[in-house]
Amino acid sequence: MSVLKKKKISILVFIVLPLLMLGCSPKNEQPISVAEEVEINQGAILKYQEHKYNLYNYKEDKYNLCNSNEAIVDYDKPSSNYIYVEDEKYYIVHNGEKSEVKDPKFTDIKISPNGKYISYFIEEEGLRLKVFETSKNKEIKIKSKVSISGVLYDWYDENSILYYGVSDDGINGIFIYNLNNNEEQLIYKIDEGYLGFIKSLKENVVFLQIDFNNNKEIVMFNKSNKQATLLTDQIESLYDVVIKGDEIYFVGKLYNDKESLYKIYKNKVKRIVYDFPSIVEVNKGISISENGDILFIGKDTNSKNKAVYSCSADNTISLVSDKADDYYFIKFNE
Repeated sequence: MSVLKKKKISILVFIVLPLLMLGCSPKNEQPISVAEEVEINQGAILKYQEHKYNLYNYKEDKYNLCNSNEAIVDYDKPSSNYIYVEDEKYYIVHNGEKSEVKDPKFTDIKISPNGKYISYFIEEEGLRLKVFETSKNKEIKIKSKVSISGVLYDWYDENSILYYGVSDDGINGIFIYNLNNNEEQLIYKIDEGYLGFIKSLKENVVFLQIDFNNNKEIVMFNKSNKQATLLTDQIESLYDVVIKGDEIYFVGKLYNDKESLYKIYKNKVKRIVYDFPSIVEVNKGISISENGDILFIGKDTNSKNKAVYSCSADNTISLVSDKADDYYFIKFNE
């Protein structure tokens, strides 16, 4: 074979082989969408100012602007998985990869402890709960026999969902649904009345129970011993709650009082905030910092601007942020 023919064959192989390799590549392979790596602490906030959101982390008793541009709404610390909003679209970040929530309309989105699942409600001849596995962006079918009341639900643990509703056989109460075995279990039966609030914490579930005469009680259900304890029956409204040791803090309103920050300790309820700030934004919820300070949002009378305040162990109230158009606590799993 001549040298010229050998060169032609070599050139042909050099051109054809990469083309064949490209032709054998999977056609459906999608590029991986990479998200920012974000580490924040409990108490982190979104600050809304000049028509944009900025993320601030809370550390050593002060807020610092984060480098991240993402408007995070729910964060799981053990996994660093989170949910954020961009251009009015919601994205789920799992192990640094992001995927978009495809349902156009939904409400009350949450991420599970350890970040394995996300959940939310869609409108489908009434509200329907949807759950997705974050690693596969795959829907997990819920085979529930309970009609969930409104959006009164939370994550009980990393594999179980907690919700209030009425079962097909007429049982009114709080149920948990285990995603591993599809078992649904009643954990607290309500003979009369309904719930107005529910929140799952690390060791307890706290809820507001209302009877048909509009009498209200804050009740705490212990996850370990399955016992329910009455915290107070002098309550008018409850918006959020956190637990610090044997102290329970909540934002809401007692009878014959005003909306504020309250503490329950040794079966006694004490109002913490009076005139600094003059208004507690109870619908904004509360948070707790790594050093145990209680964080809440408030404002002055006749002012539209809001700020974040802290309540220390001795009930001292301090201003810990500047004033802005609005603030939002990021939902946080420890």
